[in-house]
Amino acid sequence: MTYKGTLLLSVLLVCGLLLAPLPLWMGNEGRVVQIDATASLLPDEQLVSVSQRGERPQHFAVIVGISDYQAIGDLRFCDDDANDWYLYLLGLGYDEIIVLGDDTSPYLKYDGLATEYNVKEALRDMVSRAGPRDTISFISSGHGSGDSRGASLLCMWDITVGANGEDGYFWDYELAAILQYAVAESVFVFLDHCFAGGFGAELMAMENSDSVYAAFTCDIMGMGWDAGEYENGMWTYFFLEYSLIGVFGSDSHTELEIAFSIAEAAYPFPRGAHHPTQYDGDPDHPFYLW
Repeated sequence: MTYKGTLLLSVLLVCGLLLAPLPLWMGNEGRVVQIDATASLLPDEQLVSVSQRGERPQHFAVIVGISDYQAIGDLRFCDDDANDWYLYLLGLGYDEIIVLGDDTSPYLKYDGLATEYNVKEALRDMVSRAGPRDTISFISSGHGSGDSRGASLLCMWDITVGANGEDGYFWDYELAAILQYAVAESVFVFLDHCFAGGFGAELMAMENSDSVYAAFTCDIMGMGWDAGEYENGMWTYFFLEYSLIGVFGSDSHTELEIAFSIAEAAYPFPRGAHHPTQYDGDPDHPFYLW
């Protein structure tokens, strides 16, 4: 293992030890996501091709929830986070929702393991098929880490083991390298992972950042929390269950910036690294999921 890999693993293990009393974020094996390989992006060679669509805008989502990991400590409620987001977006009328997770947790919809390879392929496929009037969403709940120098990563199900040429470390710049090709009118990113705030700078540096709204559980050095009293990740509960569903009644015309403010005000960590963060590429206009 390289020095960098050793450092990352050390940070990850420390994070897990610190949060052992409050089980963290969530994961599945066996099936492989069925992705149309011809739709995958080649970021260094071509721009995304846009499908011609009808009058009604299309809505796509990739949801990741990993409770049981292949090789690192498990979490408790990330599969519940994935299920709750799936039901919410389904209720809004989303046209296609891909759900990736672990190989033991119960999922209302299950499209395969949340390996780094599968998640990237699902995102590339979604980006490639969304047109300029469409909405795409990437929602993820699980372990997170970083390099303590400004970069953050999402721990995929196969972290430290890897598959299909990937190592399971899904870095902030890797997500941006995929989403930068989105021509969708609206791009929503929701991360309930430790250190998630580090993804904000990369997303806001994209040329299409004015289409992006992101809501994260913490800043670049913060923690996310499993919340047994809510049976969700804590940020998922307050943003989705408490605010979008509880306060706004799942109204499809809810401004996410207002939903964030309400969830933020109720969140148990009122300030500091563990406090939720948002990144809004176009703060002069409200962002909607529908």
